[in-house]
Amino acid sequence: MTDRQPLIAFGLLLFAICYLATVAAWLAAQGKYAEALGFGGITTGLVGVLGTFRPRNSSVTIDNPPTNPVQTEEAK
Repeated sequence: MTDRQPLIAFGLLLFAICYLATVAAWLAAQGKYAEALGFGGITTGLVGVLGTFRPRNSSVTIDNPPTNPVQTEEAK
């Protein structure tokens, strides 16, 4: 998987959430509350899937540990 594919998947998932929320609102306005509730549930599930898009490499490298701090103007 390239670095671009998760971004494309994230964008498509965001579009799907917006689309389904709009359909649910339209169904509720038409008085079809059971169908609107179903689409709301699908939308909620996709929001949960959206939370899985996290950076894979979250390791942080500290260049200057406390034993070797960065020199500041006051320390010179």
